Amino acid sequence: MPPWDSPKIAEVRGRGLLVGVELKPEAGGARQYCEQLKELGMLCKETHVDVIRFAPPLTIEKENLQWALERIRKVLA
Repeated sequence: MPPWDSPKIAEVRGRGLLVGVELKPEAGGARQYCEQLKELGMLCKETHVDVIRFAPPLTIEKENLQWALERIRKVLA
């Protein structure tokens, strides 16, 4: 299953690690998900109401990416 396989996600855009996850309108806006991710120790930014922007350091290690993906899957499941 791809990490973006969620009924809440409309599209994943970007290149490399700088990505935006566009949510479907029925998901209720990106802010609530950004706040949930913050509670799990991950910072991101909501933009254009329905987009979650991720911008990790370009020197991030694979283990940290796995950690982040687990939290993103949990919140957007």
